[in-house]
Amino acid sequence: MAAPAPPRYTDFTTSFAPHPVSGDLARVTDIDAIKRSVRSLILTDKYERLLDPKIGSNVRAMLFEPMDGATAAALQSYIQETIRNYEPRANLIQVQVIPDYDHNLYTVTIIFGVTFSEQTATIEFFMERIR
Repeated sequence: MAAPAPPRYTDFTTSFAPHPVSGDLARVTDIDAIKRSVRSLILTDKYERLLDPKIGSNVRAMLFEPMDGATAAALQSYIQETIRNYEPRANLIQVQVIPDYDHNLYTVTIIFGVTFSEQTATIEFFMERIR
């Protein structure tokens, strides 16, 4: 029986917590690392990263626009552009932004393929304005 292939992509967890057994920094690998990267890119504003100010999107600014179909379409476009420009490991399949008028938030669903495998991954999260 062949040994499993080592992970191709790894990132540290955002908490920087130590691994319970080895004591090293805990890591996320492969698809989970890409999911975390995509979400981080979308929630990062441009000029927020010190050494690379161009990375990120301006979706948070769109949250203060009137909640309607045009704003949802603009959010969708910004998210697609950000993933295509800054995450080469993800082959974007679909981005869906649905406004929830009752709770004043957007439900974002991103479906993408992973470049090193046949698998697809889905990320779903909510975006709302916070003062």
